[in-house]
Amino acid sequence: MTNNLIALHDVVDGGFCVGCGACAIGTNIEIKLNQYGEYQPDFTSVSEYEDLTAAGLGVVCPSLNPSVNENEIGKRLFSNEAQYNEKLGYTIQSYAGYVKEGKFRSKGTSGGMGTWILAELLRQGFIDGVIHVKESERSSASDPYYVYGISNNLYEIQENSKTRYHVVEFSQVLEQALARGGRYAFIGVPCMVKALRRLQIEDEKIADAVPFAVALVCGHLKSVNWSNSLAWGAGINPENATHIQYRTKGPDIPARAYVFQATDYNNKVYQKDSAEVVGGKFNAGALMLPACEFCDDVVGETSDLTIGDAWLPRFESDSHGTNLLVVRNVEINRILKNAASEGRVSIISLSNDEAASSQSGGFRQRREGLSYRLQREGDSGRALPVKRVNPSEYSISNERKKIYDLRTTVTIKSRKLFFEALEKNDYDVYVNGMNKEVASLRRMEIRNSFFSLFFNKVNRKLRAFFRR
Repeated sequence: MTNNLIALHDVVDGGFCVGCGACAIGTNIEIKLNQYGEYQPDFTSVSEYEDLTAAGLGVVCPSLNPSVNENEIGKRLFSNEAQYNEKLGYTIQSYAGYVKEGKFRSKGTSGGMGTWILAELLRQGFIDGVIHVKESERSSASDPYYVYGISNNLYEIQENSKTRYHVVEFSQVLEQALARGGRYAFIGVPCMVKALRRLQIEDEKIADAVPFAVALVCGHLKSVNWSNSLAWGAGINPENATHIQYRTKGPDIPARAYVFQATDYNNKVYQKDSAEVVGGKFNAGALMLPACEFCDDVVGETSDLTIGDAWLPRFESDSHGTNLLVVRNVEINRILKNAASEGRVSIISLSNDEAASSQSGGFRQRREGLSYRLQREGDSGRALPVKRVNPSEYSISNERKKIYDLRTTVTIKSRKLFFEALEKNDYDVYVNGMNKEVASLRRMEIRNSFFSLFFNKVNRKLRAFFRR
């Protein structure tokens, strides 16, 4: 029988904390980086255990109080104008698109739509600023590369474009925004947006201060140490790494390639394909937050707008990048349609099935994979968060179970080995310790993909034959 989480201690001790910072708003809790480069609440300044079981904290923590899940929040916010979809949440319309004006697309990770919509909300006076992730100065290997900050003009918004595969927490920046006054758009991964929405349910001031929330399609969160591992793999000791750009565009770089650039203290830039770095291939799960194994929201179902990559065959050949847009807010939909009619952006309507299929790997991990992980961990008696996916809900082959098991092993082992490598200042500790598991996982994934493609092709031909 599965035990449920009941308090913040359960969340942190069980490895289900994403480090969002929601529990620190209005409390004595501090959010700090741990030895693995992951944000966690520090309870040492909290005087009484009862403070951690207060009703308000249970509501805001994304791993507690399952009655306020993505479905319920989405219903409160969007049900009057949008239709519910099992994978996308409440949706008005989905699009594939890119920005045609200015340098939004060339400076963006994909089609430039995320930065553009934030700039457009500012230009039209809906907001006074944007709460998003900005580069941070580093003085040691444990320092973050990126933190949340506020931008109040177009230049700042554009200078802080591109996706950041990096942990962040929003407690400090949200309190800063409240102190400044004004109205802001918030952009973050699904769990961050969910935590923000829960805060807004509890606090009208936060609801008024942040009228728009934009979500990024998320595979999972990476620790600070994943960025350190990329830098080290490119030839820069983490102590000397100052900057990471996770995806780089170029005429010879395919849209799906994750070619990164790392910069050292001498401003020397090193460029490398992350797939060539041990643990660098994103979906292997190296240096991932353990909490991400128990998330069921791929597309940020509580956001006004979801931004991602349109990973569909008809768009993948365009190396300039094409975004997936899932719209839940009437005003944002109006802005997009008006801009398209003016030739400022290009958008193509997608069906819900197309939009979901563009993120098929993420949904497989967060639906099929999650149902298996809940069953596997529940059988051990471990206390788990209540999700919208049930244990053993999906029928899964033994081969897929082995892949999910090995991904978990990679996540757990990589965190410990990289911490040891930093302590010994020896990258080989991590490389030699992880090579076997990472290589085995890749072979299993390739074999599984080959057989899936083969059987799908045979099934399509059989269906076509019998329809004659």
